[in-house]
Amino acid sequence: MTAGLVTPVAGGAAVLYTLGAVAHLTLFFRRGYEGLARWSTRAAWAAHTTALALLVAESGRAPVYSLYEVSLLLAWLLLTPYVTVEYVKHNQSAGSFLTPIIAAVLVMSLILPRPGEAPNLGAHPERLVLWHVGVTLLGYLFLLGASVAGALYLVQDRNLRRKAFSPLYHALPSLEWLDQTAGRMVAIGFPLLTLGVTAGLTFASRTWSTFWPADPKVLFTLLLWLTYGSYLVMRKARQWGGRWAAWWMVGAGTAILVNYFVINMASGVHRF
Repeated sequence: MTAGLVTPVAGGAAVLYTLGAVAHLTLFFRRGYEGLARWSTRAAWAAHTTALALLVAESGRAPVYSLYEVSLLLAWLLLTPYVTVEYVKHNQSAGSFLTPIIAAVLVMSLILPRPGEAPNLGAHPERLVLWHVGVTLLGYLFLLGASVAGALYLVQDRNLRRKAFSPLYHALPSLEWLDQTAGRMVAIGFPLLTLGVTAGLTFASRTWSTFWPADPKVLFTLLLWLTYGSYLVMRKARQWGGRWAAWWMVGAGTAILVNYFVINMASGVHRF
């Protein structure tokens, strides 16, 4: 019953996300589009949830075995906390940064090759793959959330310095709250990324008898690990924060997306 329904449902979600992204971006300059931003994003999330459920029903497994599947899952994981907070708090400020990212990820997922059957990896390696992908995605969730907090910090900081208050100004939290939130999200996301990378290296050791595969995805991910680790060290040792820390978060979040969509294409061992 569900065969062939994933793509059109996900396509509808992508259209609604794009509409929601445009409406959210408009809030930088003028009011009046809050309702459109709210309901298009909620409808997109509902369609996205349906598409993900259909994908699991069709394949009979976790959606973690191809870039197409993981893109659908990652986009859903990114937006679900925002939809929940927006519903409870009626605050749409984070949506101005999140919804364009979600729209781009979902559109990219629709043009990627469709997944085949999951590889037969054996019981132990397969559990390692699920652990590797699941924990890494949770780490990405918090680290990209830190990037959104950093971007909002820069917007609010610019508003205050130029005294040119956009419609989002009154909806944004204080600079201190945004700075602390970014730090807390990295403090959660970094250990998760560490566990995900460790599971991936362990899987490589068991599968290919090498603990350190010479793969660009592995090398770039380790560079990301060092980037976020350095952020935490400087924050702990020097109480680092403020504008430059926010720029660091935005740059690191951009690097995650580059790793996911660009570096991944040069990988010889990664499907995602």
